[in-house]
Amino acid sequence: MEIINDINIIGRNKWNEFVGEHPQGTIFQTYEMFEIYKNTPHNRPIALAVVEDETVMGVLLAVLMWNGNPITKAFTARSIIIGGPIVVNENETILELLMQAYQKSLPFYTIYTEIRPIYCMDSVTDFLTHIGFKRKGHYNLILNLKPELEELLVAMHKKRRREIKKSIDFGLRFEELRTQEEKDYAVEILKQTYKRKRVPLSYSEMLPILSEYLGDAVKYFGAYLGNRMIASKIDLCFGNLVYAWFAGSDEKAFSYYPNDFLMWGLIGWSKNNGYEYLDFGGGGEPGVPYGVRDYKLKYGCQMFDYGRFQFFHRPLAYKIGEFVINKIIKR
Repeated sequence: MEIINDINIIGRNKWNEFVGEHPQGTIFQTYEMFEIYKNTPHNRPIALAVVEDETVMGVLLAVLMWNGNPITKAFTARSIIIGGPIVVNENETILELLMQAYQKSLPFYTIYTEIRPIYCMDSVTDFLTHIGFKRKGHYNLILNLKPELEELLVAMHKKRRREIKKSIDFGLRFEELRTQEEKDYAVEILKQTYKRKRVPLSYSEMLPILSEYLGDAVKYFGAYLGNRMIASKIDLCFGNLVYAWFAGSDEKAFSYYPNDFLMWGLIGWSKNNGYEYLDFGGGGEPGVPYGVRDYKLKYGCQMFDYGRFQFFHRPLAYKIGEFVINKIIKR
């Protein structure tokens, strides 16, 4: 077996075929995400594969991210691996080869690595803790779309059902956005939402190029009141899963319950298009109060503690970076 550190040697088709056929493969490990990371400011992808007799046995795609200018880069550079690494039969030898090559590929200024599973990966995560990664409890919230739509509605909290009904009575309209003008407006709603909440919009710099690389795998949705878009979503589709990624709404339209309406629209759209699961994203740490988790659970989601796994390459720089982000960048 050998390590390949150039994704183009593997090639788009062979790389994506491995990810697509792997039971734990996600859109965040595809060749297209590599291209998005490569063409996004303040991002640098790291792609590795283990190959035996020209057969791909495992892949790892990480993105090194940092905030702001070269000065803050030294205190904010972190490497994120979403959903991976993935290997044939969770083979420990292949995992070891990948992770050793990964450590060697990291630039000296990397502060920490965080691996964020999307599926249950017990053997992989056991190996990660064995080589020094620290596990931190973290919920994933998943909605099973296999029941009938009416059953999914009944399974929701009564407040969600009531507000969805009110939004429908107000005449809100759910639309898949297709024109660039619509998508740009959807992104603007997201930016305004995150600005209002004083929360950084992660991956914001890659939003303008998503469609260029992901094509139909990225979906833009809007909730309309008459001809006015009052809420928007950006979601990712891969295999049998829809990943609910970003959502935002116009605060002047809260009385129309656009967020509940838009999520209900996404549930219906996902089911009607043959998807089996809707990933609502993270639900925070077990035992720690988290309003976002409480809100998502009212849609009938199930909680799975797949955890997050961290390895600190520069612990002191991490502490300084926390101060930089919380006291300077977030101001």
